[in-house]
Amino acid sequence: MKILSIILFVLVGFTNAQVKDAEQILNEVKDKFNKIKDYEVDVSIFVDVDFLKVPESNAKIYFKQPDLVKLDSEGFALLPKEGVNFSPIKLLNQDYTAIFVKEDIYDDHKVDVVKVIPNNDSSGVVLSTLWIDIEGHYIRKVETTTKSSGTLKVELSYKNKDKWGLPSSVVFSFNVSDVQLPASFSGEIGGDQKEETKKKKRGESMSGKVTLTYSNYKVNQGLSAEFFEESK
Repeated sequence: MKILSIILFVLVGFTNAQVKDAEQILNEVKDKFNKIKDYEVDVSIFVDVDFLKVPESNAKIYFKQPDLVKLDSEGFALLPKEGVNFSPIKLLNQDYTAIFVKEDIYDDHKVDVVKVIPNNDSSGVVLSTLWIDIEGHYIRKVETTTKSSGTLKVELSYKNKDKWGLPSSVVFSFNVSDVQLPASFSGEIGGDQKEETKKKKRGESMSGKVTLTYSNYKVNQGLSAEFFEESK
């Protein structure tokens, strides 16, 4: 019933939109990403949350299909791997209903807007909206509404026309009051935490942002599965 209601709501708003095959659009995204067997990349992490004192840090990420991730970081050893390795496959390799909304322009690029609704009621996600580059077949923006963490926004940037579709930067935006930041991600709590608590009590919203900047990609180098089992 929940899924049917969401689908009807979306369709009513876009009955006059150009009809395109949402599944085909998403399959093109998955096909492009699946050409990447593995990669390693340097990443710098900048956390912008008022009441957290988190210094900018650097790390190296290793990835191997379908979901092996390894993170080397000196200053942020406990940084969650899921946060620095945004993967469209993780988002799209689930049981879902996809609805094409419209063609649009985002950041001076032509995009297809597609809504993805999980078919599993146990999913923590209610609805995701994807802005997909028409020419490059990669994701430029995601807005996800969750059951427990409000709405999260992910904005992806790419240098030139990267044939792999790997981002040069990713910006995560969220409402601090909605998101439970794990202790490993919180860094040193600053004195502004008291002010943040006051704002929560007054019902005021506080936004947070995490910016990841990637460089020095090395793609399809033949990383072994055993490499990801090695302790650092």
